[in-house]
Amino acid sequence: MMRIPDHTFRKVVRLLGETAAAGKSHAEKKRFLMEGLCDLIGAECWVWALGAQVEAKKPQVFVGFLHGGFDEERFVRLLKAVEHPDMALIASRFGERIQETGAHTTMRRHEIDMDGKVARSPVGALWEEANIGPLMLSAHPLEENSVSMIGLYRGLDAEPFSELEKQVAHIILSEVPWLHLSGWPEDRGAQVPKLYPRERIVLNLLLDGMSRKEIAHQMSISENTVSGYAKGVYRHFGVSSHVELMRRFLHADAG
Repeated sequence: MMRIPDHTFRKVVRLLGETAAAGKSHAEKKRFLMEGLCDLIGAECWVWALGAQVEAKKPQVFVGFLHGGFDEERFVRLLKAVEHPDMALIASRFGERIQETGAHTTMRRHEIDMDGKVARSPVGALWEEANIGPLMLSAHPLEENSVSMIGLYRGLDAEPFSELEKQVAHIILSEVPWLHLSGWPEDRGAQVPKLYPRERIVLNLLLDGMSRKEIAHQMSISENTVSGYAKGVYRHFGVSSHVELMRRFLHADAG
């Protein structure tokens, strides 16, 4: 393991301490931590989501995204890449590592995609549209095929994350188990994988606070189509409004 310079280690300790005192809600603390981490390792943007059904060679399904550094258009493009069916194969090495160790896991893009699968998949084009080059994934196992998943990203022309930057991210993100466990729905998203991919995208954009009109614009579909997806989502979770849906997923983060 590479030795972390003393001045960097002090910044790590300071960030962890300040995170505990930051804000009132879990979301505020997560956002504070991620903004500080991005400053430390030079990441341009990030996401933090609940991953359900993480098994080797099976799709990884995500819900409840917190994010920073993305505008609406770029975030929607990221979601499209995440929901592409090829992602199960591309991320299989990461999922296998989590299952093998049962511990917090952090990997960089070239460690996850050693065989260059992204370049041979439509996912590569989707990542390019989202201006995603170097990336790092970090996951904390929760229970029964669910994980607290974090993605850190740089633009297409940026330098890859270094081993030291990976080490710093891993230490910080593995030292906040209380944050990984908090802010998720009680069932840990168990019902989310049963939705169709486009319904999951609409679900995540609704949880992000976007209106149906905004979602239609970003997904290049009609408002009627978005309404159809939204009704399917409401029916699936037994709610009748956007507010009830937000409460269903975010009630645990009420402050």
